[in-house]
Amino acid sequence: MVRLATLRILLVGVALLALVAGPAARAHPGAATGYAAVAITGNTLRYSLTLSQLPARVMAAAAGDPVAAQQRLPAVLSKGLRVANAGEPCAIAAVQLTPAALGKESVTLVADWVCRLPVSTLTLRDDTFEELGGDLHTLARITWAGGNSQFAFASETRETQLHIADPVPITMGIESFFKLGMWHILGGYDHLLFLLALLLVPASGWAILRIITAFTLAHSVTLALSALQILQLPGALVETTIAASIAYVAGENFFRRQPGRHRVVVTLIFGLVHGCGFADILLTLGLPQDHRVAALLGFNLGVETGQILVVAALLPVLRWVARQPRGLVVLNAMSAMLCLGGLWLLWLRVTAAV
Repeated sequence: MVRLATLRILLVGVALLALVAGPAARAHPGAATGYAAVAITGNTLRYSLTLSQLPARVMAAAAGDPVAAQQRLPAVLSKGLRVANAGEPCAIAAVQLTPAALGKESVTLVADWVCRLPVSTLTLRDDTFEELGGDLHTLARITWAGGNSQFAFASETRETQLHIADPVPITMGIESFFKLGMWHILGGYDHLLFLLALLLVPASGWAILRIITAFTLAHSVTLALSALQILQLPGALVETTIAASIAYVAGENFFRRQPGRHRVVVTLIFGLVHGCGFADILLTLGLPQDHRVAALLGFNLGVETGQILVVAALLPVLRWVARQPRGLVVLNAMSAMLCLGGLWLLWLRVTAAV
């Protein structure tokens, strides 16, 4: 029989889920992420920016109207992104907007700049954060005849300069992809919910270490295979399975109070699927041909670093809760809410895929 305290907490959790169901059904929570492809040809530069979702600040300025928010984006990009060649500003020629398709969240902007001379020393400065929000991160892949580079734009790192004729240091690619990996795990709420579900069962330090190691090894393997396009699974299958993994592990917490080998095996299996989900960004951007291994290593190290930070932050809190008089009740209620949230997310993704 469910204890009264558990039932109360569960009812509060259901109410919270109901409150966020509407907004979350339209857009994933968290900050928008930008993916920019920058192509240099002679004295021209084409900047193609894809936003994972409409930034919250733009939506607020448009009074919550997605169409009006999208229409604001070309002016934001033309005003906020500055391109210079050898210290001389280049002129913007046009900005085109590809609105989000029905049922999709991403929106794409394509802008062209013309420089007076062939591009030799490129300076890119991104001040769109003033309009799009300081929590936006944009990973740009810059390509030209005979070379390519990557740079992670953020509110604290707004400018990069490239000497087109010079070889690009391999460390530049590693650093940018490391940041991308960290942002991806910290902004990937479904991966974080899965981690939380794994940690909700009180366990020894060694048991937690085995579980986290299993998750790390599993998703590292499929991340590499997917990013290198050796393994290709349908995106809809990956996303629905990730949602199912949250519901399953959270539900299992009620029946297996001591995580043993079974939890390690379950984590390994679901970790393989999560690795395919991690690789989505890399497939969107494409790995640099000359620095593929370095970029992949940097991204994976970023994911692992973000994962360690999350576990280090959650574990002491959950252990403190478990030691309280009604700690088990609270942990059970959290597992129940995670199970409901995973099932709801699963339903959303299945219906979107149909």
